[in-house]
Amino acid sequence: MPTNRFMIPIVLSLMLSLSLMFANVSLASSQPSYAKWGRIAMKEAQHKYQAPITDYLHVGRTTISSTQAEETFKLLMTKEGRPSAVFVTIRFNSVTESLVSVRYKETTP
Repeated sequence: MPTNRFMIPIVLSLMLSLSLMFANVSLASSQPSYAKWGRIAMKEAQHKYQAPITDYLHVGRTTISSTQAEETFKLLMTKEGRPSAVFVTIRFNSVTESLVSVRYKETTP
């Protein structure tokens, strides 16, 4: 019986370690479908406006056709010391995942 007393903590520790290891794997692979397009929207907006982005909102996806879709993001920036905002719409081929166009529409923060 003394063997069981030492085995229980070891087995519980191993089970906890394995569950934490697999939990991290599943969390890392569960990025939202718009993550790639959000990174592109931020990169393109920073290039165009030369201003730091202070906040990011995914507005939504619109299906244009069987092969094209758009993701829209609202980006908040600090431009010339004042808050500003822009909607960035990324159109892409939903089959090949390739970029088609980027549109900007300035708005209030």
